Amino acid sequence: MKNRCASIVITLFLGSLFVWGGCGQDSERNALGPGQPFSVEWRQGDAVVALGTSLTFGYGAGCKVLPLRTDCIADSAYPALLAKRLFLPIVNLGQPGATTRDGLLRTEEAIALAPVLALVEFGGNDLVQGIAVEEARANLEEMIGRFHAEGIAVVLLSSTHPDMIGNTPAGHRLAGLTAATLAYHAMLVELAATRKLPLVEFLFEGVWWKRELMYDSLHPNGMGYVRMEENIFRSLRDFLAANEMLK
Repeated sequence: MKNRCASIVITLFLGSLFVWGGCGQDSERNALGPGQPFSVEWRQGDAVVALGTSLTFGYGAGCKVLPLRTDCIADSAYPALLAKRLFLPIVNLGQPGATTRDGLLRTEEAIALAPVLALVEFGGNDLVQGIAVEEARANLEEMIGRFHAEGIAVVLLSSTHPDMIGNTPAGHRLAGLTAATLAYHAMLVELAATRKLPLVEFLFEGVWWKRELMYDSLHPNGMGYVRMEENIFRSLRDFLAANEMLK
């Protein structure tokens, strides 16, 4: 992997100001301890990976529905929409049904693509499947550590948020998971703050739960994914600008 050394100032979605700095080479680059800032220098041809669940895959948009089709060309998933906006290659490694356990297993696959940034979106399936929030955090910590060890910056994306509680329809599967929903969101916020990572705090902002923007009870439709990408871009605007990613 290429040498990189940079220092950038970013404003995170949480409103905290952090200075990112560092340099290094190959596997010894950016050998940072827990809680230290992380730096990245963008170069022509660098790629981004989006590692996550069906929300990253784009399930519910266009022909991305069950049964899954291999000939699906139209892509309204947020990685494709964000790539078009930024004119940057973003590799979509979203997997329907994936938990943080699955994400941890696929981290080496993501690293093998030699990206400079990983968008990490997990937690929703852990929540629904009853995986303890402590285990989910440990898995995310391990993912972050592996990416950082290879000089890859990380952004966290949260699909859960307190605003979901009052907007969830009666009888919805999340209706009885209020405490867990809050716990997962709080975990991601705290993890991002501790590791000084940019955070998209609520992917579903303005989407959950609006029938005209939802494909089913848990996934947006094509227009919903357009709004989701807008949420990501707005939350990361300062980060993107600091890294000269805005055209």
